[in-house]
Amino acid sequence: MSRLALRAKPLSLRELQRRFFSLITAPEGVDKGLGALDMTPADLEKIVRSDERRSAVERLDIYANMYFFRILDVLREMFPKLTALVGDTPFHNLVTDYLLAFPSSHPSLRNVGEKLPAFLDASVDPKRPWLADLARLEWARHDVFDGGDATALTLDALRALPPAEFAGLPLELIPSHARIATRYSVDGLWQSLSDGEEPIVPRASDGAMLIWRRHGEVLHRVLDEREAAALAEVAEGTSFGILCEWVAGRVPEAEAPQVAFGLLAQWATDGVLVARD
Repeated sequence: MSRLALRAKPLSLRELQRRFFSLITAPEGVDKGLGALDMTPADLEKIVRSDERRSAVERLDIYANMYFFRILDVLREMFPKLTALVGDTPFHNLVTDYLLAFPSSHPSLRNVGEKLPAFLDASVDPKRPWLADLARLEWARHDVFDGGDATALTLDALRALPPAEFAGLPLELIPSHARIATRYSVDGLWQSLSDGEEPIVPRASDGAMLIWRRHGEVLHRVLDEREAAALAEVAEGTSFGILCEWVAGRVPEAEAPQVAFGLLAQWATDGVLVARD
């Protein structure tokens, strides 16, 4: 397809780019998108040249369709398990409805799927109400992959720490992590889809998951209620001594040290705490 030919334009380049982007991302097509910009097809003809085969609107619609299919491909990459579960054509229709509700608003497509879990929450499939949680897990895994870098605290570093310094040890979660709340146990579903097996039907169960990146690999696991609450405390900023006090208020006194050190060792093994000098 030939490059669109632009005529002499009274608009600034920034304004021209803004209108072009608005039109190719208009959820109901270029023609209706013109109305939202108080433009007519004749106005568009001053910016985009028509030819003997297509009007300016038709030519720009080609770009709009190409842009939609680019978004569709990106969302398939972001949500591969969801795509596999619902099927290619239903996923296409799902994306169409999603973009009508949440049009892409940024030239970068990095965050185009951010609101898909919320969209699925609002349009629950009664036969598969867990789709939103599966999408929430997949989005978190995508988001964490691009998270910031930090040197993680290791078990070896903990073992080398003098006992007197444990109480003051600052606890901070690495940037490349996420914690999500779920209403269905989608971990087994995700794994069965990953293994190419018959999808496991999740059971209704309020829970939480931790997602993080370690050595370039994105991992996730289910959290029990106590660990989820402890991680919420760490996310607010704390030290190991304060965490021990928090744990002591929730378990029998004799068990508190073992529970607190167990949590610290688990997080160091996972690599989700920032190492501090």
